[in-house]
Amino acid sequence: LVIHSMQGDDSVADTTSDAAGNDKLKAATGSQAPRKSKSGTTAPSPPSPEYPLVILIGGSGFLGSEIASQLRGRGVSYVATATPNTAATYANNNGDDDDDIKQAASFVPLDLTASDADENFYRIIFDSINIQSSSSSESEQDIIKKKKKVAVISAMGTIGTDKDAEVNSALVRAIQGAHRINDNAEAAVVERFVMIGNTERVRRLARNVSFLKGYASGKDEAESSLRKCFGSQGCIIKPSFIYGGDSFSIQPPRLPSGLGGLASEILGLYPIQSLADELPDALALPLAPPVSVQTVASAAINVALGIVEGYTTELTGEAIQMAGSVRTYKEKERYENWLREELAKDGVVYDGPDGACFADIFDGDDGEAMAKIDEERRWERIDALKDMLLRRGYSPPSVDSSNDDVDEDIEFMEELECLRPASMKPATDPKLNGKWNFVLSKDDLGTQLIRELLPPDYYSFGNNDDDNSAEEKVTKPLKAILSGIYELKGLYMRIHDEQSQVEIVLASKIIFGRIPIDIVFSTSLLSTNYDESTEGTLFLEKFESIKVGGISLNLPSSWQRFRYLEITYLDDEILIARGSGGEPHVLVRGSNN
Repeated sequence: LVIHSMQGDDSVADTTSDAAGNDKLKAATGSQAPRKSKSGTTAPSPPSPEYPLVILIGGSGFLGSEIASQLRGRGVSYVATATPNTAATYANNNGDDDDDIKQAASFVPLDLTASDADENFYRIIFDSINIQSSSSSESEQDIIKKKKKVAVISAMGTIGTDKDAEVNSALVRAIQGAHRINDNAEAAVVERFVMIGNTERVRRLARNVSFLKGYASGKDEAESSLRKCFGSQGCIIKPSFIYGGDSFSIQPPRLPSGLGGLASEILGLYPIQSLADELPDALALPLAPPVSVQTVASAAINVALGIVEGYTTELTGEAIQMAGSVRTYKEKERYENWLREELAKDGVVYDGPDGACFADIFDGDDGEAMAKIDEERRWERIDALKDMLLRRGYSPPSVDSSNDDVDEDIEFMEELECLRPASMKPATDPKLNGKWNFVLSKDDLGTQLIRELLPPDYYSFGNNDDDNSAEEKVTKPLKAILSGIYELKGLYMRIHDEQSQVEIVLASKIIFGRIPIDIVFSTSLLSTNYDESTEGTLFLEKFESIKVGGISLNLPSSWQRFRYLEITYLDDEILIARGSGGEPHVLVRGSNN
């Protein structure tokens, strides 16, 4: 049995067998400080003891390989299984120089369709606990009673084959094997079990299509077993379709990343989802917004590691996006790296004791230095980041602008988020009320369209002195075509009524700019929290109405949907917002005149 412990280039642990045939781990599983890989990049930090060992079922597939990749990136120890044939095929590539091939080469073979698969999976979990045990002479019961933490993620399954029912229902054996471990312990060893399902609409349609009935019955059986054995500690993630990669596929249905991202943007719009709600399943399914493989993988990991708490027994739609956000994890990592860098400036080098929480050093010998850095330099860095965000760029983009600029903006925003003081609670802060101008630095379809229509003076709130020269480089054919009919003069957000109401205002003019007319999208805000880390920053936003020139449009009730909205940073000048765990957007305070 091989435990991936993420230690630089040699992250696949070596194994030998003793006389009894038990696999024993020779390599250490997380006692080294970060070190440089062959490429010169810093390898992930040793696995944190606060996270469970992850058992990944189906680690060689489309989703499973993405989950494994993200686990490696986070430095989380895991055991990946694959069918015996697949494991043998990858093992033959063990000499390949590619790190991903080396990682894949250490799959543990597991055939869940075998009659003794529940015992085999039980043994995989037990052996992984035994490897982490401090003594090889302990009895099986004693080892299990030590309550080593384990989480299981299943990414296995087939669709459209003559073995769909057999393969998909075979997950029941893994669920039963994991449940047996818990039965032999005083408290749960397998703390969480996460599997991938699909939306109820997909399932209903599959039950009524002859060649998909086996798929549906197999998934139904596995989900029923998970509920019975793990209750609230079992999670079923139910995307409509998953997109990603570079190629298009019909069997199984899959869109490449570029096309899938565009489809997700367009199909996620309220009018399209409202239409889909009124259609039968066969017609509505093509209108279901797909979810990226990265988001589904991240959601599965966050639930398995306990990063996402609250109601996680079933995740669909916006809840998958929210659970898939790695903001909390990234903030912690960025904050710790920033503190290390600041300590190094003062000649204090901290690598951290094996497995220790970085925050513990506040109580150690360097605690006073850390507290000073945290109090003084945090705000110096915040001011510098804000200045870079505003100075960089919020003039009309030139033809020379690139995705690198957008990526750097996101880096600045994410660093601001990680430096936000714990006392900053936008949900209860009256500073959130007022007028906020959007900073249109994104490169998605909607942002490009709005940017095309806005006048140059919209960007005057920034500190860029080269606005005119930047504007001369921009061609706006769409604006030229529409100028006689419609002109967009401004775009801003207005928050009022004690942070409970939001209005998105498109200040417009029609008929050759002679008649002013505002288009106002209204939503309500309800403060909530998904877990402790989002308390005071998270809202439920509900779409309420559209007004054109002060006249309310008669909209279907199905448009009144909820989504998550995070305000992840707020001060007198700027705020950073994220919709349903997505990428950050920055807004700057505008004049109420």
